[in-house]
Amino acid sequence: MSAYRMALLVALALFPAERAAEQQEPWDGRPKPLNGDYQVYGGTLSESVPPTRKDRKISFMFTGPLGKDLFEHIGPDLKEACGAAPDHRTRRRGDLSCVWTKEGGYVCYLGLDVPTGKSTSGSIC
Repeated sequence: MSAYRMALLVALALFPAERAAEQQEPWDGRPKPLNGDYQVYGGTLSESVPPTRKDRKISFMFTGPLGKDLFEHIGPDLKEACGAAPDHRTRRRGDLSCVWTKEGGYVCYLGLDVPTGKSTSGSIC
């Protein structure tokens, strides 16, 4: 068997496994674990101060499968965004912002103003 035919057979054998990995799991309604971080602060993200009872905000950062899912569902890339480049894409919907970078993968940010219960931006840029 020629090397070309062998490579073709290997590629065809791996193709279904690759396609299966791309497909989403069927929805089962169960909670899933979160990946990410959070930051509690007062003031603004760019000029944060220690939080107080009346000025307490939380910035959530979601990574992993949730970051990718949010990125894919919030709309098209912003053309005029911080760091926009072929290896850096940004999407935003309301206070939810998501970024994809070649090095870091998918990351999404959402903020919460705790005393008011309202969402706020979770990232500076």
